[in-house]
Amino acid sequence: MLSVLQSKPKPQLEPYPHVIINNALPEKLYDQLEKEWPTEQLLATTPYDDGICYRLKADEMLKPNIVSNIWQEFTEYHTSKDFYFEVCNLFEGFIKDKDATLGPRGWTSKDTTVWTDCQTVMHEPITHTSRTPHIDNPREMYAGLLYMPYKNDSATGGDFQIYKAKKNITKVDMIKGRHIYEEDLGNVEITVPYKKNTFVMFANTTPNAIHGVTPRINASMHRRSVNIIAEYSRRSNKSMYKITEIK
Repeated sequence: MLSVLQSKPKPQLEPYPHVIINNALPEKLYDQLEKEWPTEQLLATTPYDDGICYRLKADEMLKPNIVSNIWQEFTEYHTSKDFYFEVCNLFEGFIKDKDATLGPRGWTSKDTTVWTDCQTVMHEPITHTSRTPHIDNPREMYAGLLYMPYKNDSATGGDFQIYKAKKNITKVDMIKGRHIYEEDLGNVEITVPYKKNTFVMFANTTPNAIHGVTPRINASMHRRSVNIIAEYSRRSNKSMYKITEIK
């Protein structure tokens, strides 16, 4: 099996629905994906976030002869309706559009209501964080991160943090990337270490789904991860919630 959810985890509901899975993939599969990680293809892309983040999205990963067969198969599955149903069942009651027409972003028809994506990602070895406490796009339905650090990466930090809101979030700072204002930000409830084969996923059901990334210490290597997401297409005119975005 290719699924990052094959261990059949049970979601935690506080402070918002999420799962954390250690050793998410079988060791043999993880090792093969790590061995065939598309470094050259990633570094050939135009970086995001002021030049620190390289992303190879599903629309590229699914083209012939771009990545290895195992990465293409992995991407195909995690952008498929089968995986989407897995996530709907995992977060039952929170993600309700089981009848949505969906497909990989960039490979779907104009009538598709849900876009899926599976991205290999590399961040430059910076020692500050570009992802202060924030929320994601309200059109996003779920987001998952599979960590794939280099075997000899001795840096610390780069961990995923789940925050609790002090109150219901009604506005965010768009200039800083849907950053949460200090008066609305509660404590860190959970820290998920940047560790081999660790997967964290949350349902983006509320504007209180605040998360961030800790700074890296003594970083000399790229921070590697796989992003797995689904979001309502722009043409669908749907979102998971409403929020005021201050620019």
